[in-house]
Order: sequence, then C-alpha cells, then structure tokens
Amino acid sequence: MEALSTLAQIAYTVIGPIVVLVGAGYLLGRRVPAAAEVLAKIMLYVLIPIFVFQNILLSSLGGRECGLTVLFSALVLAILLAVSWGVSRLRGHDPPLRGAFVNSTILYNSANFAVPVMALAFAFDPATEAHAVAIQVIVAACQGFAAYTLGALIATGGSGPIRHTMVKVFRLPLIYALAVAMIFLQVGVDGKALSDLTFLWKPITLICGAYVPVALMTLGAQMACVRLLRAPLDLVLSLLVRLVLGPLAGFALVEAMGLEGLLAQVLIIGVAGPSAVAGVVLAIEFKNPRPDFASSAVFLSTLGAGLTVPTVIFLVRTFL
Repeated sequence: MEALSTLAQIAYTVIGPIVVLVGAGYLLGRRVPAAAEVLAKIMLYVLIPIFVFQNILLSSLGGRECGLTVLFSALVLAILLAVSWGVSRLRGHDPPLRGAFVNSTILYNSANFAVPVMALAFAFDPATEAHAVAIQVIVAACQGFAAYTLGALIATGGSGPIRHTMVKVFRLPLIYALAVAMIFLQVGVDGKALSDLTFLWKPITLICGAYVPVALMTLGAQMACVRLLRAPLDLVLSLLVRLVLGPLAGFALVEAMGLEGLLAQVLIIGVAGPSAVAGVVLAIEFKNPRPDFASSAVFLSTLGAGLTVPTVIFLVRTFL
C-alpha cells in the first residue's frame, strides 16, 4: 500500500505538471498551427543553450561523470539499435518503414521531456536538481549527435546523402553552450563566481525559469501537428522497445558499469523517455515515405510515458 502511495505521489508531483503544460501546448498548437515551429525555434536558439550553460556551471559535474554518461548513451543506443533492427527484419518491414521504426526506438526525447522530468523529479534540492539536469544535458547532446548522423543514415535507408546533416550538428547552439560551460568549469569559473556579475547572471536566471514550461508546451504543440497511423502491431512493438526495453537496458547497463547514486538514477530515467520528434524531422527531411509512423510513435509514446516514467522513477528511487 505504501508503494502505491509513493507511486501516486510521484505521478502527481512529476507527471501532473507535465500533463498540464503539454496539454496547454497541444491546445495552442491546434489553435495556432505555427506555434510548434515558433516555440521550437525559441527552444533551440535561446532556452536550451542558456539553460545548459547555467545548469552545467551550477552543477558539480566532473570529467569522469561526463565520460561515463557518453559511454552509457553509446551502449544503450547500440542495444536498442540491435533489438529494433532485429524486430524490424522479423516483421519484414520495407526500408522506409524500417527506418521510421528504428529511429522511433533509438532516439528519445532528451531535451523537451527528460530534462523537465529531471527538474521536477529532483526539485527537492537545488544542487541535486542542477546536477541531475547537467547529466541529462550530456545525454541530450549525445542524442542530438546520434540523430543527425546515425539517425539520418537510418532514415535514408543507408543510401541517401547524409554528409550535409553533419553541418546541422555543428549549428546546434547546445554544442557550443556545453563546450563553453565545460571550459569555464575547467578554469575554475562556476555559477557562484558568475553570480557576482548580476547584469549577466540575472537575465540568464530569468530565461532559465521559462525552460520547463516552454519545453513542455513545445512538445504539446508538436504533438498537435502529428498525423496518426493505424498500424497497431508495429506501433505496439515500437512502444515496447522504447518505453519498456529502454529503461530495462538502462538498469542492466548501470549494473554492468558499476554506476550508482544520482548518475545511475538520471541515466535510467532519461532512457525511459518517449520517442523524439527528431525521428519525424528526419523522415520529412530525407523524404522517407513513412513520417506518419514516426509521428504516431512520438504521439503515443509521449502518452504512454505518462504511465511508465513514474514507475521507473519509483523503481530507481527504491533500488538505487
């Protein structure tokens, strides 16, 4: 009974605000079709880089943790890729559907979903929250790199031109915000040192306060634009790999790597996130004829994550 009460409390405090804000974004997206694109631009070019910069500087993130996070991200990507590719071949998918199916499982929403989840799940302590967000930011950077390299290759069925997508990786402000913040930490300049520069730190703090609500409303607005597909079995398989196998693989990897504490918890919760909108973007950009499957996976996995993520949070808090 106590376990159910704890689970309900997690759902209320973490998922409740997410549902409200994503719902508000969904209604906005239905009312104003251009909202998704505008909010996404604000997120990409303003909120994400500034939010990354502040939380890295406020955290106690070290080089070892960064390396372990990158290694974990690469290993979990390889596991999910192997499983989803095998499932796709067993199902006899044609190359376009295989590309949409695989990307819906290996690319998960690290920025618009997992980062706000970390901010809400660890909000009981500001230092812990900043550290958790900083770890997830590293994961988001890895996922962004994977999306425009491996994800692009998969979306094209291995035959389309992908070299120009690498340019997109180096156009992501997130990459430079992360790099500058890590350099600052290496030379001993952290958030406490920069806080004395009120004219600079105060605007950064105010902007960062908008990250969580705008990120979740952006996700809702993007969901309002998707076109749902009726392909029950393939979508169910995609959801199972993304929402069930993802966190299970995370649990197995943290045990195998000997990770514990906050780092292990954040990595597992993050990999439990829903399919990334990047899968839809790649399908459209590379003229994969199955963006309907990609968008359906994003929509349904985001709804499903409302049930699975609280369970994952409960399990990591209980056993790690």
